[in-house]
Amino acid sequence: MVSLPLDDNSGVSTIKSYFKSLKEKASEKSKVVVAGGLAILLTIIILFSTGAIGYLKIALQSIEDVSVCPLSEPLAPASFYKDNTTVLRILNDEKFRLKSVQKLSGAVQIDTTIFDNQPDVSEDPKVWEKFADFHLYLQTTFPTVFALLEVEYVNTYGIVLYWKGSNKSLKPLMLTAHQDVVPVQKATLGDWSYPPFEGHYDGEYLYGRGSSDCKNVLISIMETFELYIEEQYKPERGIVAAFGFDEEASGIISASKLAKYLEKKFGKDSMYAIIDEGVGLIKDASTGQIVAVPGTGEKGYLDVKVNLKTPGGHSSVPPDHTSIGLMSELAYLIEKDPYEPILTTKNPILKYLQCSAVHSGDKLSKFTRKTILRAGFDKLANSKVVESLTANPLTRYLISTAQAIDIIKGGEKANALPESVQLIVNHRIALESSVDETKSRFVSRVKTIASKHDLGLESFGETILEPTTKGNFVVDYSSNALEPAPVSPSDDTVWRYLTGVVRHVFEDLVYPDLEYPIVAAPGIMTGNTDTRYYWNLTKNIYRFSPFFSNDMMIENKIHSVDERVRVGAHLELTAFFYQYIQAVDTPDADNK
Repeated sequence: MVSLPLDDNSGVSTIKSYFKSLKEKASEKSKVVVAGGLAILLTIIILFSTGAIGYLKIALQSIEDVSVCPLSEPLAPASFYKDNTTVLRILNDEKFRLKSVQKLSGAVQIDTTIFDNQPDVSEDPKVWEKFADFHLYLQTTFPTVFALLEVEYVNTYGIVLYWKGSNKSLKPLMLTAHQDVVPVQKATLGDWSYPPFEGHYDGEYLYGRGSSDCKNVLISIMETFELYIEEQYKPERGIVAAFGFDEEASGIISASKLAKYLEKKFGKDSMYAIIDEGVGLIKDASTGQIVAVPGTGEKGYLDVKVNLKTPGGHSSVPPDHTSIGLMSELAYLIEKDPYEPILTTKNPILKYLQCSAVHSGDKLSKFTRKTILRAGFDKLANSKVVESLTANPLTRYLISTAQAIDIIKGGEKANALPESVQLIVNHRIALESSVDETKSRFVSRVKTIASKHDLGLESFGETILEPTTKGNFVVDYSSNALEPAPVSPSDDTVWRYLTGVVRHVFEDLVYPDLEYPIVAAPGIMTGNTDTRYYWNLTKNIYRFSPFFSNDMMIENKIHSVDERVRVGAHLELTAFFYQYIQAVDTPDADNK
């Protein structure tokens, strides 16, 4: 029989040695476990206390999901595959080019300058008579268009052209532009390369006030209609063209009335889409690639007026602060207290950045792309993107409310204390904000100064601080206050047709050797357009002038000396309208 270990002393000794060994090993293991646990705990503490966990999340973000920004396929109208001679003539034929130059130049030569606060047409008809000359020019330059289409004049000089479609079930497409231009400062006349109303063509650019803002758009629409009439085109979907005449003064006299006329004639939500002036195709600063940027949103607008009245007197015995000094202190406070930037999913700029991140390839670093893709829901990533946008003056106000002190008036004589001073501050309101929020922020600054100097304050008709013998602030705002616009869709069939035609025109015809697809991504207008009055007509509003420009403000010099447009760009715009109208002339282009 085999004996058990317990049968003798040697077995007991062996068992004791065995358990001692186990105890020593367990002790070593526990030390390792404890040390490993401490290391993990320390790592967690470091990650959370330094924000490193946020960077780790960014590092783990996928950049392969193209569904974040799907590309529309290039889309040409069916007619293109049967006969493409017209669109190629628009882009390449020298004779057509020179005729187009002549038409746009003639439009620029007619001075349709307007100013702020002009009277209504009925109040002072003479102020607006220059637009009669412009109408005569359009009628004689495009006689077939005015003969064939339904024409309505709204408030005398607003133009509505309607080309009735054969299919009543299809909503009309609406194209818009404005006839008016901003003034040319007399002091700058000597700085122009060519007189601002000469419409000079140097072989590449056409110069003159309105050449790119936006008589070029208006003439391209008219040229497209003219071509269709020559070809005896019969649209299935109706086409509306609406041309206001005071867009540069907020459109109160023309576009507001055009909107009422159109809503009465066609009804609410009656338009397939509205295409108005805006950014077109640009070279993205980060990737160097051409991108299309239809404006799907538009910032709000608010002019705030502040009047300060104080006792007058002789300047030999001035108070510590004159009304000009007090107003200057307010101006200083406003400028040192800018609006904080904010970027949320409400802002189309986030979608634009994400499209760039998904489709840029190695043009952007992986970390940058991952950061952008997380910016909609990740606090750290969002802060990094906001920091980058804010550092660039050109992108800063895409994500924040802008405030600009544009007018200050006060004082009459060098030895008389100013009794009244006025300050006007222009605001372009961020999409995440509102008119009321902006007003409230503004009044809080005025209250700070009023309280400090024992002054009264009346704000938008409400007494905030009782008037005093030292003076009184009165805050009010202009009647053209505007909330940020509703954001138009960038994921439906209407968007797909718009951006698909852009890819077709610019990849197939304008830049056939381009080695990458043109990404279309939504953007916003920091300024305002006539579309502010058209919100009831459709949800699909796009502020978009599809021609390529390295930089709309710098190259085209909009509102500045030597305003100009590249004639090739003008022809690109005409080619787009020619292809796009035909492409959407089908029930297939409707949202289902």
